[in-house]
Amino acid sequence: MRRISLFSISILMCCLLAPLFAGAQCFTGNTAVGPGELLTYDVSYQVGPIWTNIALVTFSTVKEVQGGKVVLHMKLNGRTYPTYDHLFKVRDSYESWVVNQTWQPVKFQRYTTHDDNTVLLTQFFYPAQSFLYYNLKTNNDPVTKGQVSLGKCMNDMVSSLYFPRTLQVENLRPGTVITLSVLYNNEPTTLRLVAQGKGIIEARDGKKYHCSKFVVKMNSTISLFKENSDLVVWLTADKNKIPVYVEATLKVGTVKIYLKEAKGMLNPMTALLKI
Repeated sequence: MRRISLFSISILMCCLLAPLFAGAQCFTGNTAVGPGELLTYDVSYQVGPIWTNIALVTFSTVKEVQGGKVVLHMKLNGRTYPTYDHLFKVRDSYESWVVNQTWQPVKFQRYTTHDDNTVLLTQFFYPAQSFLYYNLKTNNDPVTKGQVSLGKCMNDMVSSLYFPRTLQVENLRPGTVITLSVLYNNEPTTLRLVAQGKGIIEARDGKKYHCSKFVVKMNSTISLFKENSDLVVWLTADKNKIPVYVEATLKVGTVKIYLKEAKGMLNPMTALLKI
């Protein structure tokens, strides 16, 4: 339990789903993600033969105005269930603000608490100048500040999670490879996404969805995973492209993430099978 929580349940969701970001491809328009969306997930962890639901993760979106610009405020929150707080208490919050019309990141903030360890990271983006400023505070240590270069069309951990849903990934031929670039905390990294065709996936509420399957080839930057392991992601094969199921093999144990509830979708859920 301690090993899986070193990166937190919330950041796990970011790492698992951010690889859907198509590397060099820039924003061309958004018809998938809108304000008022709420996605809820159960996180199950396995060591040996035992599977246990250890955490709840939620994603939500709100429309706001910052600096005279309309922005989409995307929130990711993760917390261990109270039953497991005595083993390792996790309370995590990740937030991203992007310009609604261009998807350019404006600000990112991470506030995580694991037992008595806290991290507060704030990033301010300047895409036109190709850099960001950050402030980082860990526990009672002094605040550190710095500057990081930005690659073309690079997103923070939360905006890069939502961004692939704006792309046309639902009809890729099996075997199609997409390289991607993601800002993982303050460190850029590159991963590969491989399309694997389609299938039917059942969510936690018993609903079944027609989904597109993708395999993410992990690298050494994301140190949680077994070397050369694959991460499997299933997205609804419709205009929403929401994650329904994620599975990954870690250095210790396996994790499965199931869609529990989806509300406020921008488009009809045509991937939902009628019974």
